Amino acid sequence: MGTEGIERPRCANCGAYFDEEKGIGEEFSLPEDREIPAFSADSIAIPTFQAVMVVGYQDEVRDLIVEQMTQKNLAREIIPCVNGEEMIIQAIAFMQKAQNNNVNMILLDVPMPFLNGINAAIGLRAVERTYPTHHPIPLLFLTRKPCDDTFKKVIKFLSPAKYAGLGPSDHPAELGPRLDRIISLISQEKW
Repeated sequence: MGTEGIERPRCANCGAYFDEEKGIGEEFSLPEDREIPAFSADSIAIPTFQAVMVVGYQDEVRDLIVEQMTQKNLAREIIPCVNGEEMIIQAIAFMQKAQNNNVNMILLDVPMPFLNGINAAIGLRAVERTYPTHHPIPLLFLTRKPCDDTFKKVIKFLSPAKYAGLGPSDHPAELGPRLDRIISLISQEKW
């Protein structure tokens, strides 16, 4: 229904009403004083995920990851966690909520205080088994730890899980572009 209370056709993508004088399928033109903006990947504003947890990392690195994810509009909610223990507590809280409030992905580092990333992920999978209607949360180990054969077996055991190398430097000038590429790939990834 249009604002006048009359039924009018609408665009399924943007919700704009079609002008009935032009008709459907006829060519549409912008007024002379307006230009069509150039399309870019940054112009898309639909978040890929409902919620993403960022677990571990030094404060500066975690803030940079959260900032990059916010700029890329990767998720509606980004939840930073200091360590694996806090991640499990937050994940349980989300699992106890309604079905649509689930965490869609967890990015985690391996070296963390109290409970490292691998043990935290194993603990998370154990907790997830107690919620039979809940699907396993995809894990992305974004870390400096090299991916050796043992770590590959752990990732396979924790499936759905993947690995991405964080790179050798914490300096924002070097880490920023790498994170930008990784986050762009995450938004396109099929788990």
